[in-house]
Amino acid sequence: MRLYHALMATTVALVAVCTTGIDAGGTTTTAARTTTTTTAARTATTATSSSGFCAKPRVRITEVNVGAAVDANEEEAALKVVAISALPSGGSRIAFHSGGNVIVRELDANDKLVASSPAVKVPLHDFGDIHADKNGFVLLGTKPAQGGGTLNCGNPSNMCGSPPNPPVPCYDMYMVRYDGAIQKWATKLTSSSKTLPPYSSGKTGPDVYMIWWYAHHGRIAYDGTNWAAYFGAAISTSEGGCINIHQGDRMKV
Repeated sequence: MRLYHALMATTVALVAVCTTGIDAGGTTTTAARTTTTTTAARTATTATSSSGFCAKPRVRITEVNVGAAVDANEEEAALKVVAISALPSGGSRIAFHSGGNVIVRELDANDKLVASSPAVKVPLHDFGDIHADKNGFVLLGTKPAQGGGTLNCGNPSNMCGSPPNPPVPCYDMYMVRYDGAIQKWATKLTSSSKTLPPYSSGKTGPDVYMIWWYAHHGRIAYDGTNWAAYFGAAISTSEGGCINIHQGDRMKV
C-alpha cells in the first residue's frame, strides 16, 4: 500500500523547484516555482533550496505492509476507499476494506506501522470516513438493515413497478466508536428498523432513509463535543400508492 501525503489527488503532485538569480538591483534572490505533474503510479518531489517553501517536500510516498489484503476501487456507487486520519501525536490511523471487515492500523509520524498497536477489525459492510484521536477512532460505515424480508429490505411488492432482479440488499448507516480495540458505541443514522423496513411498512407507508445500491459516500465532522456525518442515502417514499426509492443525502449530528 502506498500513502500519498498531498493536498491534491494521489496522482497529482506539486513539484517545487527553487531557482537562484540576480534581481534588477543586484540582489541575489531565491524564488519558488510550482508545476503540476501527473503520473500513473508514483510522484516525486524535488527541492534545491534550504530555506522557505522549497525546504520541505510537498509530497511523501511511503509503502506500508499492513499485514492484510486491501480491497479498494474507484467505483462510483460501490466505492471502497482507503482513508487516513492524523493523530495529535504526529502519527495517523489508516482504515481499509479487507475481506468482510474494515481494518484500522496505526502509523507513526514516519508512516511506519506501529507494531505494538494491533489491527482492529470492525464488522462493517463498507465505510466512507475515519476520524482518529489518541484513544481510538470513529468510522462512518454501513451494516445490514434489520427489516427482514428480502435481503433485509422488507417486502419488495411495496415498490412501484418490478422490484430489482436479482434482489438488492439493504443497509443502514452507522457511526461507530472504538477505544483501542473495544467498541464503545454505535449510532444508527438512517431510519429503517424492524417495524419500518427499508421498503417501508406498506405501499402507502411512511418515508424511510436507508442505504441501497445508490452511492452513499460520506464524511465525519467533530467539534470536540458533537459528532456529525453527511452522507448519501436512499429515500423510500410513497407516490401514487406504491413505494419509489430516490437518491438523496442526509446530515445527522
